[in-house]
Amino acid sequence: MPTSINGTLRLSYGNHIHNENFDSTSDSYSATNQTGQYSAGGARAVYSSSTGVAIDSGTIDSHEGLLLIKNVNSFGSLMVSMDAGANWDIKIRAGHANLISVGVDHPVHVKTENADVDIGVTSVSATGAIVFDSNVSTAGTFLMNAKTNPDHTSGPFYIVTTSVANTSNGIVYELDGVTTKDLATGSVYTSSTTVTLKEIADYRFTLTEA
Repeated sequence: MPTSINGTLRLSYGNHIHNENFDSTSDSYSATNQTGQYSAGGARAVYSSSTGVAIDSGTIDSHEGLLLIKNVNSFGSLMVSMDAGANWDIKIRAGHANLISVGVDHPVHVKTENADVDIGVTSVSATGAIVFDSNVSTAGTFLMNAKTNPDHTSGPFYIVTTSVANTSNGIVYELDGVTTKDLATGSVYTSSTTVTLKEIADYRFTLTEA
């Protein structure tokens, strides 16, 4: 039998509130549409200069359906393409979610919008604070590793966030994104350290077949 599809949406924007409910069923099964599959999970988007990466559609035999996707970052946007990375018309802010009707022609792709950058370190503190020698252009979440002094190109890696655009100040975390990292004790990073920042966006999603 067809699969039931229903949900409730509520948008509050200042004093304006918009509520919508929807309730429907998928197309009836046929020789070419024998199941109603879905894919759900979480993953991490990284920067791509081109088409990004397709989200995991699992065993879905058609990309037509609904996509519920949330950017779970505290800082930084998630870019979403509905035509396999040809265009990037959807930009989901940190902490926001979108419900999107997916077209039949192309899979959904994701990426972040800012290229990797190498930047020098001015200072670090035991509480996780880090100061760079120039501004980071965007508020975001980054995977960070030392490139020189020391050479940590193969790790260890850390998470660093910038809460506003065009700032030289960030906070460093362990890879859990929660525990602040002390890079000062033992001079892990010093004023001669250069690091690489790779913008990331973690997301959760459900993609339905119909």
